[in-house]
Amino acid sequence: MADGPEFAVVIGAYRRSEFLPGAVQSVLAQTLPRASFEVLVVTDRADPDLARALERSGVRVRADPEARIGRWLLGAVAETRAPRIAFLDDDDALAPDRLEAALAIFRDHPDLGFYRNRVAVVDRAGAPVPAAGWNDLEREVELDRSGPRLVPAGDRATHRALLEAGAACTFNTSTMIVRRDLLEGPGAAAFASTQLPDLALVVLAMLSPYAMYLDDRRRTLYRHSETGATRRVPWLAEAARSHAELGRLAERTGDAGLAEWLTHRAIHFDRMYRGESVVEQVRAASPRRAVAAGAIDYLRFLGQHPREREATLNVWAAPLYAGGYVLAPALARRLAVARPTADRAGPLSPGPS
Repeated sequence: MADGPEFAVVIGAYRRSEFLPGAVQSVLAQTLPRASFEVLVVTDRADPDLARALERSGVRVRADPEARIGRWLLGAVAETRAPRIAFLDDDDALAPDRLEAALAIFRDHPDLGFYRNRVAVVDRAGAPVPAAGWNDLEREVELDRSGPRLVPAGDRATHRALLEAGAACTFNTSTMIVRRDLLEGPGAAAFASTQLPDLALVVLAMLSPYAMYLDDRRRTLYRHSETGATRRVPWLAEAARSHAELGRLAERTGDAGLAEWLTHRAIHFDRMYRGESVVEQVRAASPRRAVAAGAIDYLRFLGQHPREREATLNVWAAPLYAGGYVLAPALARRLAVARPTADRAGPLSPGPS
């Protein structure tokens, strides 16, 4: 074994801690020798009792009120020393052999910069969710057909194919391990500014001189806890901004194909944010003039971006609700309030759990 730990596991607990003990325990129960990995928990608020309990288990704790998720995680990374960084959201958990399996892959491929495995889904109580209840990102059926995939550095055609297959490879930070130097230099600035750390890690890996490995084994337990930021409308604006910023990074780096994909996704999330903001105005019983103005702005946006004009309810909900609100405010508001959360934000991918 090399001197010092092989991995630094950074566990992020933002605005909640109810699931954190399970996440920590899943790391401490790894089959890899304990000296082979360090563990640091980063929270957004100081909790002396929690810190003492974790530190008795050999887990370091960092409290940081920083609201920008990328900068928040990067501050935690700076307090570790291992050459590889594994991220874990506090409501997820690792299979017992996850780190040991990943280390074998890194040792087999010395030029590897990014590792990702698939998820198995559990419910809020930690019980397995039948596969019929998983969404497309969680199933990630492409790897059922192909098996594990080693993607050479600079293989832009494969990068684009992976993204266009549904962006499953950008899903869930808890599935990802990266070389430390991906988060240093220019990569540090890009990661620090993002609210979508999983997307940023994949983009930095694609732009790096390192290979990527997509493991078809399900070694991360992903929780359906209904508390994720991706189910809130303001997140859609952050998704648009993060995609646009990473698109500009890809363009500066000379990867026009990746830049194009990211720019299109930025427009997609911008459209979702504008539309869902109108529905939120209806739900909040905002003045009809303001709702009408928002709907007109949304239709103007659709006019400028024809690729976004799909014949689906999520695309046309904003003008439909706005029109109903102008004619029958009480009824339209009741319908907007009753609209299911998952429908309001549409496809919630890619994004943090």
